Amino acid sequence: MKIKFLFFTLAIFLLAACGSTKVVRSSQKGLKGNWTLSSITTSEGGIVKIKQLFNQASPGCFEGSQWSFVSNNNSGTYTFQDASCSASANSIKWFMEENGDEVNFLWKFIPEGTKAKDVKTGYKLKLVSQSETEFVLAQDAAFEGSIITIYYDFIRN
Repeated sequence: MKIKFLFFTLAIFLLAACGSTKVVRSSQKGLKGNWTLSSITTSEGGIVKIKQLFNQASPGCFEGSQWSFVSNNNSGTYTFQDASCSASANSIKWFMEENGDEVNFLWKFIPEGTKAKDVKTGYKLKLVSQSETEFVLAQDAAFEGSIITIYYDFIRN
């Protein structure tokens, strides 16, 4: 009797674990393809006065940027479209993880000539919403002594 109970309990844990990875797997597959970062807003309304995003460029460079996500190897690129920004393709590695009721999008910029395993820093954003044609990521950031949320709205190309 104890063995049946133990087996039943183990089976429930396994089913629960498989269910959570299906959410992440589905979210990752949903990002496959080409996207445009259409707008960047904050919980304070507009973009406020953020000078630099992801330690790389101004919000103006990121708005309108073209992103490509490959879900089977978690790689991708993004390219700035603004003429005043660097036009080269920037390589990234990304993945998604489930954290309670949230799905997080984690990514890191891979400089040219560098292996992904050698890059130790990256960024964690919350997946706010996702559909076949758009998705929204959110990032909390310190700004003038308080915490604001930055929203990144993507639309499928």
